[in-house]
Amino acid sequence: MQKIKTNLSALFLFGCALLLAGCASLSTSISQFEQGNYIASVKSTIVYLDDKYKKAGYDDSDERNGIRERFRIIESSYESTIRSVGDRDYDKKIAAYSALLEIRTLLASRSYYAKYTDLPDRYTERGLRENLAGQYYLKASVAAAAKDNRQAAIGFAAAADTFQQYGLYKDAAKLADKYKFAADNQDAGEFYRQGQDLVARNQQRSRALYRDASQAFYNAYTVYRDHGAYKDAQTLADKYRAMGTVVLQVSSNEPNSDITRSVLALFDLGFTRFQYQSGGTADLGMYLNTSYLYYPPKVRQYVEAVSENVDVKNQDGTTSVRTYRFNRRVMVEENSMQITLDLSVTRVPNLDLRYNEVAESRRTTISYYGDVPGNGRYGYRTEGYLMGRDQLWQAAQAQLINRLNSDNRIRMIQDDIRNF
Repeated sequence: MQKIKTNLSALFLFGCALLLAGCASLSTSISQFEQGNYIASVKSTIVYLDDKYKKAGYDDSDERNGIRERFRIIESSYESTIRSVGDRDYDKKIAAYSALLEIRTLLASRSYYAKYTDLPDRYTERGLRENLAGQYYLKASVAAAAKDNRQAAIGFAAAADTFQQYGLYKDAAKLADKYKFAADNQDAGEFYRQGQDLVARNQQRSRALYRDASQAFYNAYTVYRDHGAYKDAQTLADKYRAMGTVVLQVSSNEPNSDITRSVLALFDLGFTRFQYQSGGTADLGMYLNTSYLYYPPKVRQYVEAVSENVDVKNQDGTTSVRTYRFNRRVMVEENSMQITLDLSVTRVPNLDLRYNEVAESRRTTISYYGDVPGNGRYGYRTEGYLMGRDQLWQAAQAQLINRLNSDNRIRMIQDDIRNF
């Protein structure tokens, strides 16, 4: 009987949870409506109704009028915008038509929509899309008249895409291509002239200005790519990218070590190149020297006298105090690894850096001997962990790399290289 009651209680609680979840969904939609977030409110309402209509015999009499009224207000709001705004308030009309189209799409697929609105009956999807495409087309036409080729291309493309499933919308697709070409050609020309100007005024042969010129020529190539090659923009982008490269001559006593690779990664800025063989032309010299010093385990130990008073129950039932006197032996084992990195870069003032990182480990062993109380508090125990040489090396290396990554002096070097 108790088990049956428990199961019934669980089912009751589960049912209450579902009821609260449903109410929460409708409450959310009402809150969104009051905040003017109409599309979100419609979506929340549909989530609520979808769940309710999964159940046979759902009675919406308590909620229908409220939902119907909110839908009416939402739809009227967008319809009023379309009627009342000026002829050239294209963005407001586009937003209103888009909202009506989205709401209609959400509702039309629900068998229950007629209980709450006649929106899907008053508007066809084709009609809404045609009106929306018309606003995009008008907005694009204004942009075209103002010689704003990019906005014209975007607007005509939006008109064509909006109506695409029903066929062509006027000559929107053709005009979208026309103005996209005009905009791309215009932008490519501006980028190309920008690159030429940067090269012309780079009398100091600055690597940074060459990289800026390379980016400008690359932008010209990229923006025009849909139409083919733009003059020699790609060739010039490659040329000035190479001329903007900063070459670092690297000298390291451990060229293949993790530390050297980590240091070089900090200066791999996307336009730097490292060379290890001498004789080539380099812009900067980088020198790394790494050394290691391992300190094997050292042992030190000491003994301390300890005493403890313990209550002892006598045979006659009385209690007396016994003093235990014993010794505690502490043995400490320590070892460590020190990594020293000397880093210097030519051309950068005050850049002779030395890093010392030490990783340590310690193990302490405690034992007792003599007249030790038998209460279990004075057993043998070990604290800490004594690392092996390789583990210490890894730990010290990780510390060094973390320090390099957070060192503001490294950032200063990077800035110097960027401005080379």
